[in-house]
Amino acid sequence: MPSQSIVRPAVPTDEPELWRLLRLLWAENGMFDIADHKVQYYLDRFLHPQNINAQDLGPRGLIGVIGEVGSLEGAIMLAFGTPWYSERVTIDEHFSFVDPAHRASSHAKSLIAYAKHMTDELRKVDETVKLVIGVLSTKRTAAKVRLYERQLQPSGAFFVYPAPDSIAPPKALYRI
Repeated sequence: MPSQSIVRPAVPTDEPELWRLLRLLWAENGMFDIADHKVQYYLDRFLHPQNINAQDLGPRGLIGVIGEVGSLEGAIMLAFGTPWYSERVTIDEHFSFVDPAHRASSHAKSLIAYAKHMTDELRKVDETVKLVIGVLSTKRTAAKVRLYERQLQPSGAFFVYPAPDSIAPPKALYRI
């Protein structure tokens, strides 16, 4: 039975379970080879921000998780960034994933709500901050797009060329 759909900040002891979820996510939606060292780089930065040198301008962000330490059911990773043409800060979703065993829950909606909440908190400091979140998927893409469009305003789409063999594109991206 899924736990309540309550998102909490990830802690360092969540790392093994995050790896488990990330491997499931990659197996389900990965379009490219996984680079474990790069995944570890992001986990180290987001789970251990106290270890980042102040002069280091590399990525920063946070991970929200659902479930107890040792038994995660979902996670979302958000990174702080800027568009290539602006100094405006964005919160960019790198992934949002619910363990397939816990998809009969409201976890996915809670992860999106967490991203919106974190954006609202940052907007108290800088009202120009925007959340950039989307669906880049090879399976059940249309259903995922419908979930997101119920929570957020659509503002574009992703396309991949050449398309991976595993992709199952939606018939249409947005409801009309």
